[in-house]
Amino acid sequence: MGFANEKSIRNAYERLCLTLNPSLALFCLCAAYDVPYISDYADAESWGDYVKALEKDKAKDGFANGETDYNAAQLAGMDRRERWETVWGEGYSENDYKRLDELYLTMTAQLDAVGGSIDRQQEDTARTCARMALQRDKLIRSQNKDDVATAKNFDEMIRKNLADANMRKADVLPNQKQRLDGIVDALRKKYGAEAEMTYDDACEIFYKWCRQRKHPQTIDAEEHSLLAILRNIQKNDDMPEPGELPDDMRLGNFTSEFAKEPNEQENEVYDYLHLVREQFTEDGDED
Repeated sequence: MGFANEKSIRNAYERLCLTLNPSLALFCLCAAYDVPYISDYADAESWGDYVKALEKDKAKDGFANGETDYNAAQLAGMDRRERWETVWGEGYSENDYKRLDELYLTMTAQLDAVGGSIDRQQEDTARTCARMALQRDKLIRSQNKDDVATAKNFDEMIRKNLADANMRKADVLPNQKQRLDGIVDALRKKYGAEAEMTYDDACEIFYKWCRQRKHPQTIDAEEHSLLAILRNIQKNDDMPEPGELPDDMRLGNFTSEFAKEPNEQENEVYDYLHLVREQFTEDGDED
């Protein structure tokens, strides 16, 4: 990540540091020279050290591939107390500030679990709810009857605010869960995969997932179900009903997902419906 005018960039960084905190100075230069801003490296002592940290980390090129919210840069240049007071306001104890940070993560957990991004309005709602939750907990600890009643009111307000901002578990829509970042996050949590996974990595994960899934019915029972569905579709369309399942609908490639032997319930269904069971080899071919 070399620059032809390295000296002028270093001079610009030093001039900016006279007015801004170093992390904000880095943020401005990253935006100007299309370099990713990563707050974890914002404590670098110079522009050169920052660029070296990016190269060592093999960070992707381009400002858009880093943190683009200037608030990240502003907070990175503060000590812990300054950050707390900027985010939560003054007047809280150190334990209160720590608890507020924990409560904020709780309020945003549902969106974070699916890899969803939080907009400014939702962030403000989460912080407001965290403040109310802190006050609620203090009221409950007092064990005073009136305080407990007030705590209940706080709890109701928290639920309403989260509902209005679509931040409850029930508000997470299926399309949010199916976002690419949500899928990657789910794979990371369940299988230890990273965002940089290759095609082969994804195939290996899918293979493991298929091998681990087990349905209680046999593959023969599932194919009987598919045949019944197909016959019903054909009948509704005034078309001839098939006598057997077409080859392209058979499940021979998925034998590992189904039970090898029928359970008691499946045998009872077969007897009641007078179904004839087909026999399959381990490879899924008919005997």
